[in-house]
Amino acid sequence: MTQPGATASETQRQALRHAAQWHVRLRESATTADERAWRAWLDSDPLNRWAWGRVEQLQERFAGVPGDLALDTLERAATKVGRRAVLKGLALAAGAGSITWAAGRQGAGQRWLADLSTAAGDIRPVTLDDGSTLVLNSASAVDVRFSAAQRLVVLRQGEIMVTAAGDALRPFVVATGQGRVRALGTRFSVREFAGRTEVNVYEHSVEITTAGGEQRIVAAGGAASFDRRHIEPSPDATASDAWTRRLLVVDDMPLDAFLADLGRYRAGMVRCDPALARYRISGAFRTDDTDQALRALEKAFPVRVRQFTRFWVQVSPLG
Repeated sequence: MTQPGATASETQRQALRHAAQWHVRLRESATTADERAWRAWLDSDPLNRWAWGRVEQLQERFAGVPGDLALDTLERAATKVGRRAVLKGLALAAGAGSITWAAGRQGAGQRWLADLSTAAGDIRPVTLDDGSTLVLNSASAVDVRFSAAQRLVVLRQGEIMVTAAGDALRPFVVATGQGRVRALGTRFSVREFAGRTEVNVYEHSVEITTAGGEQRIVAAGGAASFDRRHIEPSPDATASDAWTRRLLVVDDMPLDAFLADLGRYRAGMVRCDPALARYRISGAFRTDDTDQALRALEKAFPVRVRQFTRFWVQVSPLG
């Protein structure tokens, strides 16, 4: 409940801080007890519902904002509690870590500062100055650094499909936190996640060089993943380019892994009970209608899909 004697702005700021803390807690490690506690907090004071609505509203707005407009949008999105109050409510320490003021993700800051970026659920084709094309997958960000000596694309977050134009004088290179991928032909994809980079080659070949200096050539039809030291072969890239057509194609995938992939195309979070890993799923699903995919799960499996808010989905076994 609101503390006696506190001013309106103080209680609003406190509610925003608590809402932001709950947002991070539920995203990262929510348990059934956490969900019950969140519900109790939400129902205990109308101000808590207001604050939770503000956090969700800001997340929804910022999910689709390009980097060069993000700050202006924040200015316009701030309510009567003021910009500083919103910032203070959302940019705070949460346990041992912290969240960014925008959406509770470090990735949002990466997208807004990058040369090119996409919001969650958005897929964007871009033609570069040399005639090469990039397709940015959902929630992805790149910097483009072309010079007289080379064509460099720095993948800050997410996944891209590259169709490199020919240039005898300037190699085309994609850099990630784990190393570099140099085009020896035309079409390939690069994805960075969980401290690794995954490469799928569709035409010609690429040369991978890790930060530690290990090298490997991957030819068309092949795939590899690497960290800063080692390169490992991956299963072939049969359907992994389907995302460029706004499709998520899976074949006998564990249900928890499928939901993690589907969650890449939604603003917010999709949480999955670990027990669902025993189920397998195959099919093609639209990435621009993830709600339809979630509804299909309830028809195909003994699961319950609960949407607590627009940005929080929980999938659990029935019973």
